Amino acid sequence: MNTLEKHFKIRERGSSVRTEVLAGMTTFATMAYIIILQPVNMRDTGMDTVGILIATALVSACITMLMGVAANMPIALAPGIASGIVLTYSIVVPGLADWKVGLGMSMISAILFLVLSLFKIREKIVELIPKNIKIGISAGLGIFIIRTALVNARLVNPDFRGFGDFSDPSVLLSAVSIVICFILYFLRIKTGGKEYRIRSSLLIAIVVTTVIGIPMGVVQVPSSIFTSGGIASLGNIAFKADVLGALRPEYIAFVLAFFVSDFFGTLATALGLGQQMGMLDENGNFPIIGKIFLVDAIGSVVGTCMGVTVVTSYVESASGIEVGGRTGLASVVTGLFFLLAVLFAPLFLMIPTAATTPVLLIIGFVMMQGLKSIDFGIEEWVPVGMLIISTLFYGISQGIGIGLLTYCGVKSAYYLFTDERGMDKLPSPFTIIFTLLTCIQFFI
Repeated sequence: MNTLEKHFKIRERGSSVRTEVLAGMTTFATMAYIIILQPVNMRDTGMDTVGILIATALVSACITMLMGVAANMPIALAPGIASGIVLTYSIVVPGLADWKVGLGMSMISAILFLVLSLFKIREKIVELIPKNIKIGISAGLGIFIIRTALVNARLVNPDFRGFGDFSDPSVLLSAVSIVICFILYFLRIKTGGKEYRIRSSLLIAIVVTTVIGIPMGVVQVPSSIFTSGGIASLGNIAFKADVLGALRPEYIAFVLAFFVSDFFGTLATALGLGQQMGMLDENGNFPIIGKIFLVDAIGSVVGTCMGVTVVTSYVESASGIEVGGRTGLASVVTGLFFLLAVLFAPLFLMIPTAATTPVLLIIGFVMMQGLKSIDFGIEEWVPVGMLIISTLFYGISQGIGIGLLTYCGVKSAYYLFTDERGMDKLPSPFTIIFTLLTCIQFFI
């Protein structure tokens, strides 16, 4: 216990071993879906799906534990969903390249991440982004999580035209899950002059919803709790990336696609989680974001070597933070559960989307609370508002690009057409350059 305390500084951050363990378990429960979703997204590449499952679990376990030990942060990492979809449906299925060359493109992007992280360039980029934009990124991520949770649970239609079909047992279970989770989360009991809450409410809600889903026919009890196929399948995809084959001019756009997806995904997640833990400074910077970027970059290189796409930090980490996780011990626990998933994947994959929906809703609402510290002057708020709305409809990286573009436009207009002509009113040269770079994604 003393060793854990000394390394992770558990008491110093206002936590306890029990809380960190619960936080790690909760984070795993909310993101266990990636173990099965990644093979589903990438099966049309012709890769061994059991191998993808094993690689996803192993890489997620090792890099998440590295995050806990090296950065002492309760942040879980796993192969990115978006990058897996790009590899499958933008590269392999259209016949532009096979999956080995596609992994080569992903590896080039990962190596670029590692170089930028080692020289702390990614860290400097974050420091130079305007404060309000950084706060807006966190809030935008929150509202994107809410939208994704509602749509994935089919509680609302993807086009937002009406509610889902509540005669569908899975949709009904999602609604029941929200009621259960919100009751447990907001329940307060006062006795003896003290107020108590259920610290493990999110994890309890996930387990209860999963159990309820069994008689409803939403959750299927597996015939075996052990993963079939074994580690041998991993050899069919590991160390197969064709980097030399990916070094062709026509593949630059895809390398950029992998790069943009991971860069902004990790940026938004790190700032959002830092805001949630109250660890951002007065300028909206996250002092230890450099370590987070470095671990993320190492994970991307390892991931592409093992046969999956670039690794990124997952917003589901916020579920563990919400139950009190404040140190890397939570990440170590999450990583251990990913290791167990290698052997017992069917057991963990019983968790339905309905069980994690309310947890993600709460996370989204919590992350949007950062807006209370924003400057609501019209010229400051409009770019943030555009960022949030764009993130809601188009995605994280697109939202950041549109938000920065609006910021530069509004600031320039104020300088040109009002009496406020101080040079401090103009966007900095770096902000302009960075904005132009983010807009590349709209043309690839």
